[in-house]
Amino acid sequence: MISPRVSFSAFLSSALLVAGSLAAGADADHAQPLAAQSISEAHGRVCATPEPTVEERAKQAAVLRAFVGQAPTRVGGTIQVAFHVIYDGDHGNVPDEQIEAQMRELNRNYLGTGYRFSLASVDRTENARWFKVLPGTGDEKHMKQALAIDPAHRLNVYTASLGHGLVGWSYFPFSFPEDYYLHGVVVHYASLPGGTFVPYDLGRTLTHEVGHYLGLYHTFEGGCADPGDYVDDTPAEATPNYECPEGRNTCPAPGDDPIHNYMDYSTDACYSEFTPGQDARMDMIVPAYRPSLLDAPLAFAPHVEPSVAELPAVPRTLAFRGGWPNPFESQTVLRFSLPASAHVQLRVYDVAGHLVANVIDATMPAGDHSAPFRAGSLPAGMYFATLRVNGAAFTQSLMRIP
Repeated sequence: MISPRVSFSAFLSSALLVAGSLAAGADADHAQPLAAQSISEAHGRVCATPEPTVEERAKQAAVLRAFVGQAPTRVGGTIQVAFHVIYDGDHGNVPDEQIEAQMRELNRNYLGTGYRFSLASVDRTENARWFKVLPGTGDEKHMKQALAIDPAHRLNVYTASLGHGLVGWSYFPFSFPEDYYLHGVVVHYASLPGGTFVPYDLGRTLTHEVGHYLGLYHTFEGGCADPGDYVDDTPAEATPNYECPEGRNTCPAPGDDPIHNYMDYSTDACYSEFTPGQDARMDMIVPAYRPSLLDAPLAFAPHVEPSVAELPAVPRTLAFRGGWPNPFESQTVLRFSLPASAHVQLRVYDVAGHLVANVIDATMPAGDHSAPFRAGSLPAGMYFATLRVNGAAFTQSLMRIP
């Protein structure tokens, strides 16, 4: 159960962009990132995960208030990972062995949280511009448009050299629709286990950024003031920690700074823990904002040229992508794909299992389909949409907010 302190404050004062501007398409082909401070002035780990807007924080708070009491008490499962290696000539083309070591490290770090990670695919792209990618630029947009694989069901990980000394960045689950191509994690290729980005060379940068991807803030979020990072069992921390000083205590509240927490700025060797409160926060956010992510089957992953991202005209797999928007206020659109003509039943149930809407009961042609679900007078809360096709059944959660 998330405590009253768990919430959603401004994230990183030096964030490089506001994610909402990208969602609105407000970028040029090679736009410069929005910077509140020069990254070259920073020392140590620099994470560029973007700061959520006031509107995003308010909406997220309303969603989780509605979600309290209806979410599963324990969330977990396997997350399929699509690994995209960006390189430039002899630089950055990390071998498969290093990627496999990174996956082992990621699973070690999340052991006990219920989240597991499985390598679904690896692709390699030589592109000098993308190799120095920065968040909030046209280069990031073009790279991810070309390479992203099924973001609703895959954690897309990109390795590159990055620019301005960044070690990585991610996007929060509530920054975009769950199937939006910008979702995913970008890390410096030399931060993988055995890399040369000392002291960030043990593979724990990806652990840190995946924490953001699953909804966690930095431990120093908000400084010493409540609600901080919105997790009660991470003691308040005034400023980021860049090394590993035992007994560091920068706030008057009880407890030393959580320097061993994966969501601080400590060196990789100093990292060793997520707290139960952080686990609980992820368990609230993932079902609400990434309902399609866990235990997704391996789907068709098209071959993609560096500048093209075209899916086949007829889907090759049966897929149920759930609702968009989700969470929603009065209406959401349920989306699914059929590889061949079939009889389709699409129904919505409440948490007690009562049928509240029979959306589709008909034979549908092959292709991508969408159908509106209008909540009408239904109360705010969690619902479940179930798609049945030829004996197969798929269920996605929906959240109606006030």
